[in-house]
Amino acid sequence: QLILDGESLPSLVCVITGSADLGVCLHKSSSGLDLPMKVVDMFGCCLPVCAVNFQCLHELVKHDENGLVFEGPEELAAQLQMLFSAFPDPTGKLSQFRQNLRESEQLRWDESWKQTVLPLGTCEQRLLGSAWPILQGRVQHPM
Repeated sequence: QLILDGESLPSLVCVITGSADLGVCLHKSSSGLDLPMKVVDMFGCCLPVCAVNFQCLHELVKHDENGLVFEGPEELAAQLQMLFSAFPDPTGKLSQFRQNLRESEQLRWDESWKQTVLPLGTCEQRLLGSAWPILQGRVQHPM
C-alpha cells in the first residue's frame, strides 16, 4: 500500500516524470505572465519539454537548449517527429537537452526566496506582519 504525504509525493512525481523521455506542455497563459509549474516539475526531474509558446515562456523554456517551443499542432508534430526519428540516440537532441538540464545550476525554491525576497525586508514586513520572522526562518511556525 502506498501512502502519499508531503514527503513522499515529490519523490514519486520525480520517479514517474523521470521515466518519460519528453514532456509536452499545452499550458497557455491567459495573462501571458504566469509560468507553467508542470514545466518546473519536469525540469526538476531533468525532463526536456515541448511547450506551446506564450509571452513569458522564454524565461523558463530556452528553445533548443532545454526543450522546444511551438506555435501550433503542425509545429509540435514536426518537433516530435524530429526528436524521436532516431530514438534512442545518445547524441540526439533529447539527450543534449537532458544533459543541459543536469548541468544548469538553477536555484532551489528556498534558495531563490532567500536571495530575492528576504533582502527586500521592509515592504514584506508590513505586508506579512507577524509571519515575517517565520518566513525568514528565525522563528519556528507553531504547528
